Amino acid sequence: MTPRRLAVKALIHQEQAGYSNLVLDAELKKCAPPLDSRDAAFAARIFYTTLERLPLLDYLLNQFTKKPVAKLDAPVRAVLRAGLAQARYMNVPLPAAVNESVKLTRALGKSSAAGMVNAVLRRAAASSVCEDDFTDPLERLATYYCLSRPVAELFYAQFGEEAFSLAASFYNKPRTTIRVNTLRTSDAALTALLQSEGHTVTPAPLPHALTVEFSGSPAASAAFQKGFFHVQGLASQFAALCVGAQPGQQVLDLCAAPGGKSLTLAEAMQNKGQLVSGEFVPARVPLLQKAFDRCGITCAVAVENDAALHNTDWPRFDRVLCDVPCSGLGVIAKKPDIRYKDLDGIENLLATQQKILQNGADSLAENGRLVYSTCTVNVQENQAQVQKFLSANPDFRVVTPEITLSGVDVTPLGTVFLPHKTGTDGFFAAILERK
Repeated sequence: MTPRRLAVKALIHQEQAGYSNLVLDAELKKCAPPLDSRDAAFAARIFYTTLERLPLLDYLLNQFTKKPVAKLDAPVRAVLRAGLAQARYMNVPLPAAVNESVKLTRALGKSSAAGMVNAVLRRAAASSVCEDDFTDPLERLATYYCLSRPVAELFYAQFGEEAFSLAASFYNKPRTTIRVNTLRTSDAALTALLQSEGHTVTPAPLPHALTVEFSGSPAASAAFQKGFFHVQGLASQFAALCVGAQPGQQVLDLCAAPGGKSLTLAEAMQNKGQLVSGEFVPARVPLLQKAFDRCGITCAVAVENDAALHNTDWPRFDRVLCDVPCSGLGVIAKKPDIRYKDLDGIENLLATQQKILQNGADSLAENGRLVYSTCTVNVQENQAQVQKFLSANPDFRVVTPEITLSGVDVTPLGTVFLPHKTGTDGFFAAILERK
């Protein structure tokens, strides 16, 4: 199995629905013998680059195919898309991209299409395209910047001309940042250890945060296995630090998985007090506990809980974090599937967010602090939710965070992270306290 063939098989599979990361993992696991790490990485790059650029790839291909790309046989369609992605966006030399695509077409039993694949790829790869070709702003966002029509409409309605810079930023994945486990090591000691493992480490603009270029998977690092750090984006770290958790406090993380914020909270608590980390999906609860165990955290307990229902058995908490389920429109760079969301059911999502936020407030001690956060840039899920909460809870106010990061927008209703300004994930966090 070649990496190109595996990527094409995954693209065919992806058309039948499913999360892209699960689709790719399934194809990699079926591969016998397994691809080595370099080939697996190349296959992943082809797969994700093709997904990220799908509408634009089809726009280019459709100019040179006799019938629409959507009506071609699935294997031929996937080969064309992957081949063009390699030639235009992966710096693969055109002859290699074309010749390997033609060979793959034949290997997939579509020899009759080999000549067409050859001709179309050569012409599409040489064709010029720029954003000014799309005078309609929604068409530019949907086709040139590869977003679903509903996402394009939402971005343009909320951000106007700035939507183009925002959309462009989603092609730039944020650099990997980690959180130092101060219960077990120091910034300097972890930096030295990671450098000795062959990774490139630089300080990040938050206390106990480092930016790392890993030579392989972060989880393969000996420092990770020893629980010296966890991977967490800067914006996510910011949200957890806004909670201001202190040693000895009672702290609640209402929507805890995958666990990065809970780990940051427990470390800020110096492993003293009690942290309750709730999670709705039962299978994720032991994964949370596993993360606590790896990092030597004993003050935290992972529990199955529906954050949309108020748990009357719990005590009142000094600090509550509501990192609510959201549309994910701030993490498109990491999750290309989100580009093509239809946004159906957004009203139900907004209602759930409001319930969770209210439950967080109802679980808060008199002089406590509540943080509401999302990984989306959608104003409806962010500032509008805080405004609605304040209208229903006039005894609360928004507090300015004690920490900041370059490029963030601190508004009267919370702090906004827009990727083209911050270089991070798109994010939102609001600190709420009683007046």
